[in-house]
Parts: sequence; structure tokens; C-alpha cells
Amino acid sequence: MATVKGEEAELDSALERAADLLGRARFPVIGGLFTDISGAAAALALAEKLGGAVDHAAGTGLSRASRVMRETGATPASFGEVRNRADTVVVIGKGPLERDPDLIAKLFPGKPGLPRPGDNQREVIFLGLDKVRTPRHVRSSSIRGRASLPELVALLAANVRETRFDIRDKALCTKLNRAGERIRKSAFAVFVYDPAEIEEPVMHTVLETVRHLVLTTRAAIMTVAAPGNGDGVNLCSTWTCGLPVRTSFAREVPEHDAWAYETERLLETGEADALVWIDALEGEGTKRPKGAPTVVLSSSPGRASKGDVVIEVASAAGDHDAALYLSPISGIGMVKAGKANKDKPTVADVLTRIAELIDARNA
Repeated sequence: MATVKGEEAELDSALERAADLLGRARFPVIGGLFTDISGAAAALALAEKLGGAVDHAAGTGLSRASRVMRETGATPASFGEVRNRADTVVVIGKGPLERDPDLIAKLFPGKPGLPRPGDNQREVIFLGLDKVRTPRHVRSSSIRGRASLPELVALLAANVRETRFDIRDKALCTKLNRAGERIRKSAFAVFVYDPAEIEEPVMHTVLETVRHLVLTTRAAIMTVAAPGNGDGVNLCSTWTCGLPVRTSFAREVPEHDAWAYETERLLETGEADALVWIDALEGEGTKRPKGAPTVVLSSSPGRASKGDVVIEVASAAGDHDAALYLSPISGIGMVKAGKANKDKPTVADVLTRIAELIDARNA
């Protein structure tokens, strides 16, 4: 199914219209990017051809994590390593459990796993959350007072470093003292957070705490995966052009700028005069912004609403096999189609065809 200006159209006609719209654009942005690795690679190739920009719908969190990693480095741990080795897991904020409600059950399996360092019973500490229901075998505690999440992170960091601090909330102080002592005595403490939830200064505080701990023991961070295969798209962008998403191909060499090439900002200011919005992942969806002539590639046209050109595409991991970022392996893996449907074109097929039509017009 395809529509042009709200009217049903043949796929070839819709592709021609999309090629015409994008071929005349001065600076298009390819956003959303809820797609698999093949779709991301095709999007990057089209952006390079058009001299446009690429951005993911989860680009804010992805850009924060990339910038902090680039500026100061980090000590990340894989999902499997945390599940098998960590004796203390500190979950910061609501983000990790909102992204994956079963996260604790996954990190704390009931059956014994690989040998762990130290003799501590495993424990999860929730920072900035009320008591969270966990499986029976999981020992847990929570730290929450009137302080904000950044303040709680700073207070816990000070306690871990045994730096003096004064707070009036005695109950909170007691919890912080216990948590700080627990973390200092841990054989392998891991801090888990969602980069989309906490600001960069808070991330830096967490990373400094980890750097302090690794002087005498083992510690690490684990960030939860971004929605919409964001981590997979970010990796694809990095190995393709050497830069993460929010990158422009308007100049001779690619240019990354997390502020300048944000989709919403480019549309609001009128800098981008065309938008390609990709929303084609099984079980996940994203709402597109408005502000420019738009080509929508969606596995759920009803969710896509109206665009200048709307093309129904196959859903990655639903209608076709897809290479996606998988948290349990902390890397790219192949996911089989839930119910294969070869009648719909993939995102990569459509973007490649549009690029070929643009080449033909230019020739």
C-alpha cells in the first residue's frame, strides 16, 4: 500500500514522487530510523547521496552517551557479564525499568551461573525509586528521599568516596551510608542507567565513582539499550562513516553535531526542507515530527498518519529476518521473522530504489 497526498497510489508512482521530492530538496533529514541494520545502511547511503543528515528518534540519549564516552571514556560491562559476575547492581532512576520491566529478573536468574568474585550475596540497589517488586530470590533495597535524582547520585558518590556531606534527612543518610559501604565492599559493582533519562553531568559523576572504585576493586557501568534499534543504527553509522547519528553529509566530509542535526530543531528552524521518516520495527513505534514535506516509510500506515508520500514497508523481525542490536549479547544478531511476508518491500529495498531513481533523473 502507498499513498501520495492522501490518495492511494501504485508503489512505482509513490517511489517516483518520493524521488522527485527528495531530489529537489536542499537539505533533507532522514529521521526516525526505527529499522534494522540493512535499512540503516541504506538510509546512510541515501543521506550521503542527497547531502542530508541522519538522526534517530532516540538520538538524544544516544548522543549523550557518545559524547561522554568520547570526552572521558567509560568502563562498560556487557549484559552477560553483569548477569554472571556482578554482586551489586545499582539501578539509577526509572529509565532502565521503563525500558525493560523484566530487567531485574534477567540480571538475577534464579539458577546459579558462572563463578562470581567475592562472597557477597547478590543485591540490587534502586536509586531514586521506591521499593520495587523483585523476584523472591533477589535481595534489594531502595534509596529515595526529597532529593532529586542528580542530588541522590552526587550524595551516593560522595559516600562511596567517603567524602563528608551533611543532610538533614536522617533516614536517607542511613540508607546512603549502608549503600556506600556495600558498594565499597563489593567485588564487582555495576551502575545501570538510561542515557535518555539523566543529564551528562550526572553521567560524569557515575563514571568518576567507577574510576574511584577500580583503583581497589572492580566496577563498571551498563547503559540500557535505546528503543528502535538505536544502538544498532548508531553502530552502523559509526562503522559506515566514522561518526554516530546526528551527522550531516552536506560538506565534503561527514560532520557530527548532536545539537545542530537534531531532527526537530532542523524542522522548526526550516534548515531541513524535506524529511524521510522511517518507522518499521516489529512491536515498536515512534511519532514523527512535522514541519517539512515528508516521505514516510512505515510498517503500520495507520500509525504513520498523513504524509506527502506514505509507503507501507515490511516490519523488521516481523515480516522479514533482521539484523538488530541485542542487549543479551551486547552486539548485533539476527532475529528471525515472526511471520514472513514477502509481499511488502523492506526499508532497504525502498530507499535503494529511491536512490536509483534520483540517479536516473540526474543522469
